[in-house]
Amino acid sequence: MGFQPPSEEQLAKLGAELSLHLDDQEITDHVELITDALSSYETVATYEDDTAESMAQDRDGGERVVANDPYNAWITRCNISECNDGRLAGWDIAVKDNIGVGGVEMTCGSNVVEGYVPETDATLVSRLLSAGATIVGKTNLDDMAFSGNGHSSAFGPTLNPHAPEHLSGGSSGGSAIAVAREEVRVAIGSDQGGSIRAPASWTGVVGHKPTHGLVPYTGCVGIDNTVDHAGPIGRDVETVAETLTVLAGSDSRDPRQPNTVPTRDYASELDGNVEELDIAVLEEGFDQPECDPAVNDRVRATLDQLEDLGATVENVSLPIHDDAADIYSVSLAEGFLAAFRGEGLGHNWKGWYNTDWAREFGRLRREKGGQFPPTVKFTLLLGAYASDEYCSAYYAKAMNLRNELTEAYDGILEGYDLIAMPTTPMTAHEWKPDQDTIEFIGDAWTNLANTSAFNMTGHPSVSVPAGSVGDLPAGLMLTGRAFDDATVLNAAHAVEGR
Repeated sequence: MGFQPPSEEQLAKLGAELSLHLDDQEITDHVELITDALSSYETVATYEDDTAESMAQDRDGGERVVANDPYNAWITRCNISECNDGRLAGWDIAVKDNIGVGGVEMTCGSNVVEGYVPETDATLVSRLLSAGATIVGKTNLDDMAFSGNGHSSAFGPTLNPHAPEHLSGGSSGGSAIAVAREEVRVAIGSDQGGSIRAPASWTGVVGHKPTHGLVPYTGCVGIDNTVDHAGPIGRDVETVAETLTVLAGSDSRDPRQPNTVPTRDYASELDGNVEELDIAVLEEGFDQPECDPAVNDRVRATLDQLEDLGATVENVSLPIHDDAADIYSVSLAEGFLAAFRGEGLGHNWKGWYNTDWAREFGRLRREKGGQFPPTVKFTLLLGAYASDEYCSAYYAKAMNLRNELTEAYDGILEGYDLIAMPTTPMTAHEWKPDQDTIEFIGDAWTNLANTSAFNMTGHPSVSVPAGSVGDLPAGLMLTGRAFDDATVLNAAHAVEGR
């Protein structure tokens, strides 16, 4: 392809944006220099994109869901399978619509990128299909996965099946609804601040955020490599554990993973025995903004039942947990900004870059960026302002504090097997369709006050139902040591059998 040389006006604008203070001669010189340098881009362009095996031409892409979906759980229905045997044979599985399924539209819940069709499967989708599962559709989510509330999808808010005047939680709300309504055996969500666990809590199902890097994120649309997680949502822990066993393991194309990814047969280790389990109940987790005392009571009652089963349950305090949500917000704003400016991918990491996504997202965000929801616009503007005004010093400090936060939780986990607290401080928010921007942002993330900490630290964390407050479910969150997902899931299994 032919590359268009820059004009002097373009370089002057770019120089101003970068604070380079170019004079006229420098601008003229750099037009010539960059024109010559474009020959290197010509060289790179001659190579084929690394898209692995294309699935798009061999599949029926399914149909957009426009009726008989009262809770707005679905975006696309399809029917994709590869084999009839395997660990998940006969299972109908839904996939959140920011996870690539080759040949099926991926909207990310957004008008901005609707119409994009990935060429290839995300690694986790390939693993599900190889295990005999059938992908029956793509589920609705908050626009670009940017809310914990369930209110921002361009295709309608994800509504709570227990009380449709309330929301499901987000951003994996559609996945949680599909499971709660028994439309699928299991659904896959993504979690960057609580987006698996929050909707699991609000809809009364089980949602597991694996240890960071345990499940490959390759082929999924992320927000920040350091907090991106994907994991299963199911009606019971055994289903979640079976699915995790299939999903977990190394993928050389995913930079989020360590050199060695230890895996186990998580389902086979579910015995519900908690007699030797030591559980630290984090006091600060019960005192978050908007906390509902009735939710706290349900969670403590569930922990009392675990104690009756033989677990040791003790209160502990960790003051830095009160600041975890602020640390998360500061680090995420510029982290997401970098990924956004990197056309949804970011820069400076080793792994597989989806060139097709970069090209399409980059084009579409420039054409239709005004259609992004307030959550996306707010985060980008906050990140850009903080970067320019404070030279990323506070981003750097927040990233350093993430290390301190990790060490603090690890310190508790040296003496205890698990940390416990409410998944969400409250039950599901009411759906308010006419919010202004201030109200919309105010509702977006308060339910992630406990969950977001463990996206920063990467610890495995599960939400398991802890009864209801009126018609609305509450959730208990159990968090364990890195790559000890088996202990987390077994304790959750014991909760189910109480």
